[in-house]
Amino acid sequence: MNTEEHGGYVLFFLLINRTYVLTYQGKENEMKVKAEHIKQALASKHSDDLFMTEVKTGRTWNNSELLKFDAFAMKKSWANPCIYGYEVKVSRADFLKDQKWPGYMAYCHRFAFVCPKGLIQPEELPDEVGLIWFYPDSGALRSARPAKHRIVDIPSDLYQYILMSRIDSDRLPFYSSAREYFEAWIADKKDRRMLGAYVSEKLQKELGELNRISDEAKRYQDRHRSDLQLLREVTEILRVNGISMHSWNTNWQDELRKALVGGANPKASRALERLIDNAEELKRMLGEVNES
Repeated sequence: MNTEEHGGYVLFFLLINRTYVLTYQGKENEMKVKAEHIKQALASKHSDDLFMTEVKTGRTWNNSELLKFDAFAMKKSWANPCIYGYEVKVSRADFLKDQKWPGYMAYCHRFAFVCPKGLIQPEELPDEVGLIWFYPDSGALRSARPAKHRIVDIPSDLYQYILMSRIDSDRLPFYSSAREYFEAWIADKKDRRMLGAYVSEKLQKELGELNRISDEAKRYQDRHRSDLQLLREVTEILRVNGISMHSWNTNWQDELRKALVGGANPKASRALERLIDNAEELKRMLGEVNES
């Protein structure tokens, strides 16, 4: 922007504002809004764009033409690129004495003032300059007048400043900004907390299942021990009554059935059978003696 254009903006600005000096005199003491509140609202408005605050238009040292946007946004589009420049005002007095803002026009395609509702009127600004009102009660932004899109060749110093001074990827690897880094950090912390809760719940269930299996095995072992003791007692009773339960005695089942049916002691039955066999053998031997 040349000196003549800059002077024209300033002259228009001073003339039009004479009308509103008395209207807003004393109201700035009533203002509770801070610039940071408006910047936060602008950040939400440009959540899909590259958004920054306090953006300089070039190098800091030895630069008499250095300006600094209160807020700056770059639309992420190759087809329709657009840079938005914002000047935030929360004081009527600050607005009235500001004569540097026309210089911002050379560094953005759309330029607008942002202020609490009614602090600035659309009629106080040139036609191509936009005006956005901030509503403190809701935190919302409303366009009092849209900024006109202008064809501007953005100076390379602005891009160089953003790349060299505002991109933190070297300090925060894989993240384009500190905000993105902390958002990822918070999300990761939340994921870790959820994972910890899930693992804890899973371990508690598995531990409960292991305890159940252990209790069941203990009950089975107790039953097995009781059954083994009962078997020993039964075996001893059967042994006393002439029935031997051993692997070499393959007839113990038949002996047990006979004893249960007849009520006789298997030992006595075997002794009787032996006596009968002996008697038969004795008769046979006596018969042979008589024949001879």
